Amino acid sequence: MIYNFTLIERLLLSKDILPHPVLDSLNLVVAGRALQVAVKLKIFEIMRTRSMSLNDISDKAEISHNGAQVLLDCLAVMGYISTYNGKYKLTSRAKKFLISGSNYTLSNMVLFSENVFESLLKLDIYIKQGGPKLENLEVFTKHQWDIFNKAMAEIASLDVKEVIGKIPFSQDYKRLLDLGGSHGIHSIESCKKVHNLYAEIMDLKPTKANAGRIIKENRMSKRVRFRAGDFLKDDLGGGHDVVLAFNVIHGLTTANNQKLANKVFKSMNQGGIYVILDQIKEARGKSDLARLIPATMGVMLFNQSGGRTYSLVEVEKWMENAGFRKVEFKKLRNPGNGIIIGHKA
Repeated sequence: MIYNFTLIERLLLSKDILPHPVLDSLNLVVAGRALQVAVKLKIFEIMRTRSMSLNDISDKAEISHNGAQVLLDCLAVMGYISTYNGKYKLTSRAKKFLISGSNYTLSNMVLFSENVFESLLKLDIYIKQGGPKLENLEVFTKHQWDIFNKAMAEIASLDVKEVIGKIPFSQDYKRLLDLGGSHGIHSIESCKKVHNLYAEIMDLKPTKANAGRIIKENRMSKRVRFRAGDFLKDDLGGGHDVVLAFNVIHGLTTANNQKLANKVFKSMNQGGIYVILDQIKEARGKSDLARLIPATMGVMLFNQSGGRTYSLVEVEKWMENAGFRKVEFKKLRNPGNGIIIGHKA
């Protein structure tokens, strides 16, 4: 992501003298696509341990010399590669976010964005007809599910401690239900914080294997379990002290979000909490980035499932209609993201 502008460039941008539409619709789109292709061709993995010449990179990646040149030039401007004496090497940004083994890797998220990119070619059709006829997840291949599951785990790992640290857990809580919890990372961290807490993840069957692997790696098999199901169609059970719905509401319509809030309320014990994490409109100030993330996520989710992002006022209304009497909002470090907590008094 580029952010270094000269004073003159900032002035020209603010006065609409530079061509914003070209930058937005062409330059930034091409830059994003270049990053997707670089991850797909394993450019960052090839370069992870040493500086390399253009010929070495093109030979190792089995791509053309000219193709490698234009791709590396673009990655350098984006801050992922540096050059010196005819050699290319990864920057600290690339090593942090784009190589396997890093605690902050987002390589699968970039691969998932390629699927999003392809599906956006039908955005004009879906805008006209009110959304897709089939949700994106309903037509995923096994390979796409694998990338999606890993991508969601990568995103969750970035701020899991911050997120769980903002939830007002009681040490008396015993049962947690993690709706659409996929990887189980938030359930695991919650159980680490509350010693007598047991968690159940409720998500679609294709997410089960990845969740099982992560639960086993964290030695949480006795306290975190997975139940395959559809939380809109299936019974949620009862006796829950905490219900999590992280990155869930943006994939649902307003009506289904109200339906879900009603079901959650009925499934919970008195004194329990319903915790929503999502990209929330006006969640953090008025910066362009804080507004851009929920807005673009809204377009993406509409294109994939007919969903969108919502405002704090809309989420509060669902919770209050369901019966929650105290609703609070907490900002997250990631711009445009926030946590909304409904208390069952």
